[in-house]
Amino acid sequence: MSELNISFEIFPPHLVDADDALVRDAGILQGYDPAFISVTYGAGGSKRDRSERIVDKLLDRNHPNLAAHLTAAGHSRESVCELLSGWWDKGLRHIVAIRGDAAGDDDIACAAELTEIIRDVADFEVSVSAYPERHPKSVSWDAELDHLKRKFEAGATRAITQYFFDPDLFLRYRDRVAAAGITAPIVPGILPVRSIEQVKRFSKACGASVPQWLEDRFTGLDQCPDAVTPVAVATIVELVSNLRREGVEDFHLYTLNRVPEAVAVCHSLGITPNRKEAA
Repeated sequence: MSELNISFEIFPPHLVDADDALVRDAGILQGYDPAFISVTYGAGGSKRDRSERIVDKLLDRNHPNLAAHLTAAGHSRESVCELLSGWWDKGLRHIVAIRGDAAGDDDIACAAELTEIIRDVADFEVSVSAYPERHPKSVSWDAELDHLKRKFEAGATRAITQYFFDPDLFLRYRDRVAAAGITAPIVPGILPVRSIEQVKRFSKACGASVPQWLEDRFTGLDQCPDAVTPVAVATIVELVSNLRREGVEDFHLYTLNRVPEAVAVCHSLGITPNRKEAA
């Protein structure tokens, strides 16, 4: 098998006092030579402020391979261009473009349009979202794949998928994407399970399925919290290993800011600090 490549997602803390801890944790993750570390972007004003604050702090510390999420919802074209220009001047080169929850009167209609705007502002690398089980609002697979294709035609570099737990879901999706003539990379998004009830609630809202075997595996672990992380890590390793056997090389880990767990996943997969230097 070829070398495994990993990227990480983190989200800004609610309190400014926690910023330094997250910046430190991002430094720990950087030691595992990720393809990039992305910072999520909130939908509301205060959440946006937190996101922009963390991105700026990481840029100030010259974090390489940083990616900033940007949502179309609630933004005017002017504000998007201004934000992007500022980030470019500070050294940011990668945007994760997301539609976000529509408000009904948004200036930017979709992620494809946002991607086009980003590429017009500067030569950003652009990642977009993909949905192995279809977006909850998608009317058909044809519409789903057409929307993905338009994002790539607008200039996207890769797509990162919604999380899933059954490897066959991703593999079937990969086949659909290829059959639609899309050749750009599709990177599987991997979510660690901390609470199976929480995952079930979130999955219901975003259209992801939770297989019975996963529910069985985690049910009852709330009585023994120390056992959750080892089981979660083993579950991720199993999923990644199955996908690697099918030729998948790149993975995006939704860390939920649980850096020790992300580190455990890396070591379990043979990803060690500064591995390329050691090689």
